[in-house]
Amino acid sequence: MKNKSAWVVRPYPHRIYRMREFLEGNLVAVGWPALGDLTGMTTRDEIKDRLTRHYPGNARTIGAATGCLFRFVVEILKEDFIVVPDGDNVYFGVVESDYRYEPALATDQEGYPHQRKVRWLQGGRPLPRKALTGRMSNTLKGQLTVFSIYNVHDVETTIDRSDPFKPEADTDLKPHYLHKLQDGSLRGVNPSTFEEAVKKLLSLYYPSLERQSTRNSPIGDTDLRADLPGEVVVRIQVKNFYPSMGHLGEDAVRQLADSMEPGDIGIVVTSGVVGSEAKDLASKYAEKGLYISFIDGQQFVDLLFENIASIDEESLGIFGLRRKLKVV
Repeated sequence: MKNKSAWVVRPYPHRIYRMREFLEGNLVAVGWPALGDLTGMTTRDEIKDRLTRHYPGNARTIGAATGCLFRFVVEILKEDFIVVPDGDNVYFGVVESDYRYEPALATDQEGYPHQRKVRWLQGGRPLPRKALTGRMSNTLKGQLTVFSIYNVHDVETTIDRSDPFKPEADTDLKPHYLHKLQDGSLRGVNPSTFEEAVKKLLSLYYPSLERQSTRNSPIGDTDLRADLPGEVVVRIQVKNFYPSMGHLGEDAVRQLADSMEPGDIGIVVTSGVVGSEAKDLASKYAEKGLYISFIDGQQFVDLLFENIASIDEESLGIFGLRRKLKVV
């Protein structure tokens, strides 16, 4: 039995917004209406030849279009997942048909004749992007019209909310939580929400902590700031960083230092691992009166679970947790 695949299809066939038609017609579609029926085509060369005749362009443009059409016509199979990003929302469905061609829609006014039937999940209701895993949020940033989602498990766990991970105790939960944080599979945790999570957690130590909407110097970068008694300023930079991308390097330290004044307290918080180069550079800045420390992924998780009782139910969602300590 074939394992399911998952595919992103954008709701702009022929550069016309068609989300309403997708939902009402239980379908997804792509443009290129002048191509005619592509039924029976099984190779990229066949599709490329048709494209070249009807949509002349440079090699890069033709290559990208060929790839999108080949995926839509040939590679997508019945029972595969379909993911349609639409602004702040994301729709999920399951493919129910082979490729089909609708000649009545092969016009410049309509422009979406190449179709697949889809059964929309969640009753056709979307999920907000903020409910997705960080890894899946990053995947949806791709700009192609049709492309595959590498980690199908992210799609399956997103649409199956009845199967949360539930370990027996906090001691079991912490390493699993750290693993999910660092591979980007925590639901609702992405670079933007991770910064909010850091603010919520460290506000327990620095109550005046606030997010900064602008940089404090032309090249420096402070994400969070707290003003303490005695004119002491705490500056925090937040990096949602997956260890698979490598260790946190010097850039984060340099950016934070460039926004600091002597006497400030600097903290770099990362979901990943701090590299030795970053630590060495922080030591050099300390000689100049700029003191920068680190909170890595493991330390962040330790702080979170030390303070879990102080975090309200609504705020737990920012961390990808529920009150009964389930990873979501």
